[in-house]
Amino acid sequence: MSADVFQKIRTDVFPLARTVGISCGAEPLTNPDFGNHLQTLYKSGVPYRQMVTNGTLLTTELIQMILRHPPTSLFISIDGADCKTHGSIRDGADLDRILAMTGILVARRGKRIFPMIGFSTTLQRDNLHQITDIVRLASKTGAVSVGVVPLVPYEGLNTLDRVVDTGSREAEKEILKARLTASELEIEFHLSSEMSDRASAHPCPYLLNTLFIDADGSIFPCPYWNTEHPVGNILEGFEKVWNGAEYLRLRSGHFAKPDNCLQCPEVTSRTVEVLKAKQ
Repeated sequence: MSADVFQKIRTDVFPLARTVGISCGAEPLTNPDFGNHLQTLYKSGVPYRQMVTNGTLLTTELIQMILRHPPTSLFISIDGADCKTHGSIRDGADLDRILAMTGILVARRGKRIFPMIGFSTTLQRDNLHQITDIVRLASKTGAVSVGVVPLVPYEGLNTLDRVVDTGSREAEKEILKARLTASELEIEFHLSSEMSDRASAHPCPYLLNTLFIDADGSIFPCPYWNTEHPVGNILEGFEKVWNGAEYLRLRSGHFAKPDNCLQCPEVTSRTVEVLKAKQ
C-alpha cells in the first residue's frame, strides 16, 4: 500500500471508525512500512485496533515493534492443534516456531493489557476434530480468545469438498465441545457463521457499517466481494464512495451480476463457490 493511499485512509476513515483491522486476507508483516502504519493507527484514536498475522515472519525485532505501538487485539492464524495438520493447511508453516514467537510476545508484553492475543481458525474438514485442542493450545499459549471462521469455497481453489456444514450433527458436537472447553479455560469462543440462516442477502450488515480497502485503495463492501469490481476507490474520497450510486443500489437490495450478494456464502451456507480474486 502506497503512502498516499494509507494517508487518505487515515484522514477519511480513521476519524469515523470504531474498529480498524490491518490486514484482511494478506500478511501485514511482508510490508516494509508496516511499523509506520501501525504507529499511525496507534496514534489515531481509533478505539479498537486489530492486526491479523499468520505468525511465520515474527521475530524478536518485529515483536518489539508491535509492542511499541500495540494494536488492541492481535490475531494469530492457527489452523491445526499439531504441526502436521497446521502445516498441511498452511503450506508447511512451522506451528512450533509460531507458538514459540507468540510466547515471547506474551512474555515481553508482561502485565500490559495490549495486544490481547487471539487465535483465528478457518474451520474445515481437516481440522474439525481439532477445534477443542486448538482452544486448549490457545489457553496454554496465553491467548484469550479463539475465533472460528468456516471455510469459504472461493472459485478456482477446489475447496468445496473441505467445507464443513456447521449445522450438521457432527459439527455441532465438535463446536459444543470446544465451547464448553473454552468456558472451562476462560477463553472467549466465537463462531463466525451467525448470519448463515438469513433467508435473503438483504438486509446485509456489511453494507451499513463495514468496508474493506485493498492495497491500491479499491473499496469493497464485504470480504466476499469480487475484487475485479470495486465499488470505488478511497482516492476519490470516502464520503463520495460511501454515499455513491453503487452503495445506494446495494443498500436498496437491487442486486445484479457481478454482485457477490447473489452467491453470498452467508446465505448459501457455503454450498457454492464464490468468485473472489481478480481475473
